[in-house]
Amino acid sequence: MPYPWGALVSWAPFKIDALGLVTLLGADEVNSSVGRLAPSYWLEYMPLLASFIFANDRFRSKQTAYTLYNVSSGIVTGNLASWFTRWMQVQDFQTSRSLVYWEIEQVPRNQPGGFIVAGIISLVFNGLLIAMTVLAGDWYGFANAVALAVLIGVRSYLLQTNRNAIDRAVEVAKPLRTTFAGAMDEWRERIKTDSDAVQPQKDSREWRPEVVKIIVAMPDSRLVTMFIPEHLLRPIFVTDVTPSSLGLYRFVQWIGWAAFSVHIVTLGMAQLAAQIYVVVVMVTSTVLVCYGVGCDDSRVYKWWCGRGEDIPPVYAFWAGKRLKATVLEWPPHFEFIRTKDGSWSRRLSTETVKPNKRSTARQDLYAWLDLSSEEMNSLSDWHLLPHRRGHDDSWWMDFEAKRLLVQRDPLDASTLSHTVNPSSNKVTSDRVSGDIELGENKRFKPK
Repeated sequence: MPYPWGALVSWAPFKIDALGLVTLLGADEVNSSVGRLAPSYWLEYMPLLASFIFANDRFRSKQTAYTLYNVSSGIVTGNLASWFTRWMQVQDFQTSRSLVYWEIEQVPRNQPGGFIVAGIISLVFNGLLIAMTVLAGDWYGFANAVALAVLIGVRSYLLQTNRNAIDRAVEVAKPLRTTFAGAMDEWRERIKTDSDAVQPQKDSREWRPEVVKIIVAMPDSRLVTMFIPEHLLRPIFVTDVTPSSLGLYRFVQWIGWAAFSVHIVTLGMAQLAAQIYVVVVMVTSTVLVCYGVGCDDSRVYKWWCGRGEDIPPVYAFWAGKRLKATVLEWPPHFEFIRTKDGSWSRRLSTETVKPNKRSTARQDLYAWLDLSSEEMNSLSDWHLLPHRRGHDDSWWMDFEAKRLLVQRDPLDASTLSHTVNPSSNKVTSDRVSGDIELGENKRFKPK
């Protein structure tokens, strides 16, 4: 065989095995878990499998089959923010009785201690790998350890950049002008130049609600009720946030690609001890992160708090430093039961209900929402309500009976405030009780 092809046949200064291919595993799981932008205060800086999803920005790609219905304003969209759909994907929402209340906290949440703990844990495990490879003279293993450290830095920067973008969007977003809060903001600007500007009065007109009723249909047909400040819908929940420096963001992604290439090659060339150590640490960290260990919405934490309870624990999730979600379920005494004579009544508040006996009917959800005629028309146009048929009107008869029960005994949030409290894992939310009122004449009208 002519030169140089003959020399290439016998050229083998080192060997590469296929162990590096394990770094491609777990891409879908990491994409869903880490893509929701929830920081883990234990595992934030640990190495994970499928690090390439951050280099190619896959964790920010849009997900289909989610539909958001703005019941209050009559608007529907299937184009939702990538972090929002991934967050919903990993939550244990029930078929129709899960409820999420989003709000802006005036005092930003700062937890530097959590990141310090995560940094110490990462330093211990990654430092041990570096020391082990240096002392053993395993320079391929050392190169792999350095590549892992770079990948951790790349991932941390990209995730924190997106979290900061959410914080900026919250700061910039202003209440709509047709709401009382928006009118007050406009008046404060006008009074600076016009001392005769008339101050809006809350009872002077019917203002547009600041917090709107939202129904989100998930790909598996689960319906989740949400209450979201309307001025945050478009910039945060519908549109993907934009990094502050897109050029730097892309440059860091290219660094991620280079580090991932080094990682996938050198892992197969390192000594066996280093290979076993890296694989065990990466797989363990990935599994724990996918279970949300160290996160606000940790599955392990929810299981621990809800053990022995008939109602799943209430928990809070922070998207950034100021946007907070309280996740709960409609309480059991909000449900309806059929009496012996065939009529409907409300369940007693003292009655214990097993989770598998609770309502999963959309009809009950629509009754709890106490829809106005305009809102019912919107749901009918979106084909969420059944069409009437002359030969069988039983669904509508039951629905109207349940609506009447709701209007007679309004489901105001003061009821929730006695049963839901994220800090004690029981249902209490003073903010919810102050912002939402339900009833015949008060249909979720925020204050």
